[in-house]
Amino acid sequence: MQRLPLAGIRIMDFGQMWAGPHLTQWLAVMGAEVIKVETRLRLDFMRMIGVPPGIERDNFNAGTGFASINYGKKSITLNMNQPMSRELARELIKICDVVTENFSGHILERWGLGYEELKKIKTDIIYYTGSGYGRNGPHQDRPAYAEIIEAYDGSTYLNGYPGGGPATVGVSPWTDATQAMHGAFAIMAALYQRNRSGEGQYIDAAMIEGSANFLGEMVMGYAMNGDLGERMGNRHKTMVPHGCYRCKGNDEWVAIAVNGQAEWKAFVKTIGSPAWTQRKDFSNQANRRQNQDELDRLIEEWTRQRNQYEVMELLQKAGVAAGASLNVRDIVDDPQIKARRFFVEMEHPVIGNITLAGLPWRAKGRKKGNYSCPPLLGEHNDYVFGELLGLSKEEINRLKEEKVIY
Repeated sequence: MQRLPLAGIRIMDFGQMWAGPHLTQWLAVMGAEVIKVETRLRLDFMRMIGVPPGIERDNFNAGTGFASINYGKKSITLNMNQPMSRELARELIKICDVVTENFSGHILERWGLGYEELKKIKTDIIYYTGSGYGRNGPHQDRPAYAEIIEAYDGSTYLNGYPGGGPATVGVSPWTDATQAMHGAFAIMAALYQRNRSGEGQYIDAAMIEGSANFLGEMVMGYAMNGDLGERMGNRHKTMVPHGCYRCKGNDEWVAIAVNGQAEWKAFVKTIGSPAWTQRKDFSNQANRRQNQDELDRLIEEWTRQRNQYEVMELLQKAGVAAGASLNVRDIVDDPQIKARRFFVEMEHPVIGNITLAGLPWRAKGRKKGNYSCPPLLGEHNDYVFGELLGLSKEEINRLKEEKVIY
């Protein structure tokens, strides 16, 4: 049977919240054995997010937030306040290839599990540490959430409507997602280098850098001419019209982006060449830019007569970029997404049937990936401490009673 790309790689995952678990999730899907280290003393916050109606709110195995970023993994519980728990962690790290964490401070160092210590017991270990601001500098110990990083890296300042205040980029923690993708890339590169040289690696990833690198154009603009950028809402520096327009249905919208005079002519023809399109106000791109408020109003008179998919199809056939503004229900039911088999369905022992986002790419001719069910808290204690570390059932039960495995 064909093996997944990371089959044989074992990862000890201390990740919490979003960025850390999302990183190891992709490595798990690609075949790595990811062992998530948890504790009943302080649950991963994501276990309590999105508990479905009808399930007790304190059921820490029912959080859809946790399920969405932790499938494909195993879960163990260790009370890291106990010296024996830390010793078990060290024994497990000896048979792992990668250790990951994204605590706000130097927690693993305080447990005696920092990189310098781990190198003594596993010389080729790859150690990934992700944090809001990085592991050096004046802000290294500050906690951070996605919205805080989004503000600190300049994204919030540049986002919003003209004349208005700064605004967050969206409801999803995209700075966590970028951190996770960059982290997965860094770990893959470190594994490749280890295969060539036999050397491990220490990876220090800062969320502020992972998201600020999307602002390269703005940074250059400031460095070269002192430009701080501007809030543009749905508008664009070069394309016009460019925006999101209301359609016929209830809360239906369509995004339209017209680039250059040729696309403008195609747009005009598609909407029936109304008389207003011949006005000098809209004769070229510069004039359209000067009169965007009026232009948007007139375009919306046309879009309001059609549903969002109809507008999208008409304009796309004419070579004009347009896309329906979909809600979550629309995305799940969308025929393009279904054709790509992006969403993965699985049966969860507590939640029931769940639909989760899969890898955003696929390799032709390869296995689909490891999409095993998100783990229950401590579900794999017996496997990890028994089969991998060789403890007897009696020893494991004793450690559970002493709240070492807890």
